[in-house]
Amino acid sequence: MLPENISKRNTGVPGALVVLMDIVKIQQTAVEEHQILHRDCSLNNAMILDELEGTSEGFLIDWEFAVRIATDHKYPIGGTGTVPFMSRGLLNQFVVLQQEADLESKKKQTKKKKETRGRNSVDKPKTPKSSSDSLALPVSYVIQGFADDLESLFSCSLGSASSLVVPTSGRRVLVDNMIHPVTFNTILAVLNSHLDKLPDDEELVSTVNMLKKDAVILTHRVKGKHIASDSPSVVAPKQQKSHHSDTESDSASGSDA
Repeated sequence: MLPENISKRNTGVPGALVVLMDIVKIQQTAVEEHQILHRDCSLNNAMILDELEGTSEGFLIDWEFAVRIATDHKYPIGGTGTVPFMSRGLLNQFVVLQQEADLESKKKQTKKKKETRGRNSVDKPKTPKSSSDSLALPVSYVIQGFADDLESLFSCSLGSASSLVVPTSGRRVLVDNMIHPVTFNTILAVLNSHLDKLPDDEELVSTVNMLKKDAVILTHRVKGKHIASDSPSVVAPKQQKSHHSDTESDSASGSDA
């Protein structure tokens, strides 16, 4: 899933960057080759596969809300994504729709009160509140594109090792995303530039393997296993009894003399 000029990196920050690049390429393939928009790039849908050789690969799952891209980029409000990972553009649209629903609800309540006051009827017992009284968003549409999914992907990366280096540049290219939608190539260029600045694979793998071995030894020692084999040999001190016996022998020799 990676571009030809990008080699796979191992675990840690390089691996996290490659995982993000994998997911970006998956979205790019879906959009450009199949005209499919995922619409829900949340943390639970961005998955990592750790392979036996020590590399990692990124996947994007749960395509149940995916849609074929429309010419006007308008889609039903349902399935637009998971709120904590939504783009700012989608959240702004939700706010506007909520405000419109609130305003419409207030108008209906005001009209209902006026109609009630105009009647000269006997007071009737109040009916219990039902679900129909609850405020809900009307059936609406939002404008959504792949740039919204890319912004959601960077929201997911904030909890990963890649957040150590990526988010600053990521937020910089996404700051005007609502006005000037970011492109796949721009995001890939940002990730690739950070990947090039990281240490060489061999040096990183050597350090990681050394830390893993130290962690295993430490774990065994804490659990009380293999202490004899892992601990350095200690020379036992001479026993006091032996020293006392030597003293008595010297005294006896002096008496004989």
